[in-house]
Amino acid sequence: MKLREFAENLFLHFFIMMIIPLMHNVSIKHEKRAWVMFFAAAASLVLTLAFPVRMSNGLEFDMKFIPVFFCFFYLGPVGGYLSIAALLILMALFNIDNLYVTLINYFIISIPMLFIRKKYQKINILGKTLVAFAFYFLITFTRLIYFLQTGHIQHAVNLALFFLLSFISLCAAIYIMEMYRLHSEMAEKLQTADKSNAISQLAASVAHEIRNPMTTIRGFLQLMKEEQNLTDGQRSYVATSLEELDRANHIISDFLSLAKPSISSKEKLPVTDLVREISEFIRPFALLSQAEIRCRTQDDLYIYGNANEFKQLMINLIKNGVESMPDGGSIIVTAEQDQKQVSVKIKDEGSGLSPGQLKQLGSPYYSTKTKGTGLGLLISFDIIKRLDGHYEIISEKNKGTEFILIFPAAERESSGQHPNQPL
Repeated sequence: MKLREFAENLFLHFFIMMIIPLMHNVSIKHEKRAWVMFFAAAASLVLTLAFPVRMSNGLEFDMKFIPVFFCFFYLGPVGGYLSIAALLILMALFNIDNLYVTLINYFIISIPMLFIRKKYQKINILGKTLVAFAFYFLITFTRLIYFLQTGHIQHAVNLALFFLLSFISLCAAIYIMEMYRLHSEMAEKLQTADKSNAISQLAASVAHEIRNPMTTIRGFLQLMKEEQNLTDGQRSYVATSLEELDRANHIISDFLSLAKPSISSKEKLPVTDLVREISEFIRPFALLSQAEIRCRTQDDLYIYGNANEFKQLMINLIKNGVESMPDGGSIIVTAEQDQKQVSVKIKDEGSGLSPGQLKQLGSPYYSTKTKGTGLGLLISFDIIKRLDGHYEIISEKNKGTEFILIFPAAERESSGQHPNQPL
């Protein structure tokens, strides 16, 4: 094979591999993105196996490793093993040799992939590139050694060139996918920031003006409610109007909290005492929904922050848990310290959330409740940020939701760490 033809075939395979990141980017917001990406990987497998780089001596090269790599690290173990199964089926259909060798090689290399996958998601692009190099080199190394030991120097050179371009293709695909993901995340953050800014401006300009006529309306409605000649229906209408006024007033308070968050010096907060106090405070509200609050805390837990903000955060999250269980259930509130972090967990047995709903949580105007505004969680997430903390949400539809709040720990005042019995 001439050098020009060899180079053309290499670049053909490069563009075949670009199917994967392009389809990933197109389908990133699609509900069935995983399936779209899997079929894109399968299509690239078909093309790279159907049109391998054939040398004049019968030697063939392809890029079958790249789709398998992406399926493992971007779709998970199921997608990865499905891609290996698809690879073996295609090799059998195309009558490609070394089927059993490929099966053994890819099964062996899939084991470290399973262990590294979670860490892969957390590292930067350079780290992901190094991981890709390590795995691809392992796949190529044995074949390269075989050529060198048997004296096929030209085969080894061709394999090295093909490995180089294959690795460049893999790096390009990783870069495209990761940069598009970062761009999408940044766009979402900017969109959220724009919405929050719009809410702040709206709240600052009209909230107080709206409250003035609302106060007048509420006063006249209270007077009407005290009239003796009202029918039961009219009295019900007045009561409903007062309830809706209270709800509107609560929404305005949320707007003002976003527009002018409290600026106060941080102090050492006794998390243990605050969690118990809030659990007791909200217990009567929970009993109205036949919900039980169980509190388990370690002694002497401290963080730095504002006590009122921490209380508001906990009340919002526990109240959401209660409201997610209209038929009753248990809410477990735990607080504990692990090394230099204090974690507070709020777990309910409510209706749970779908992955789509989880992604929308904290967005302005988004709420899973019929009469909700989404501002409660938006304020809660803002408070977590001001407390230098971060959060994780674990939820499964019809099984419940768990909020995990993690804050930097302040120095303990005593060394006791004896978990309490449930209150």
